[in-house]
Amino acid sequence: MMNTDERASRAKGLAAALLRWALGLIFLVGGVAKLCMLNGFVTGYLLPTFGKTFLPASLLTAYGYALPFVETAIGVLLLIGVCPVATLVVAGLTLLSLAFGQMLIQGQAVVANIMLYLLMTAAALYGQEYDRCVCSRCCCKPAAKKTDG
Repeated sequence: MMNTDERASRAKGLAAALLRWALGLIFLVGGVAKLCMLNGFVTGYLLPTFGKTFLPASLLTAYGYALPFVETAIGVLLLIGVCPVATLVVAGLTLLSLAFGQMLIQGQAVVANIMLYLLMTAAALYGQEYDRCVCSRCCCKPAAKKTDG
């Protein structure tokens, strides 16, 4: 029988994993949807929408073609739990880049939605020490702490 501390620790671990999985699904579905219509996403949405800003078309084009692959990779890595801390940081930076673009076109409602995802990402990152549902062979394990003596 588990004691109260063990139950609380297990609940925190499951909460962290659920949050990571939810973010993984958000990124995976968003990335795959864009991949399925990659040219249309870049030439039909991204360039016309953000071409009115100061961002150069070449940068928008490169970003637009890279974004679906980045989102898909983030989604897969979050779902299977490979390098979750690094992946969550990349997810947060990706969300910040998306929010920046929406700020440029005054898309406040979309910015608010992205900020919710960013808050979820920060919470998942904060709770990573409890998440036990991660790949045990992580390529991004922190270096062992040095001990004096």
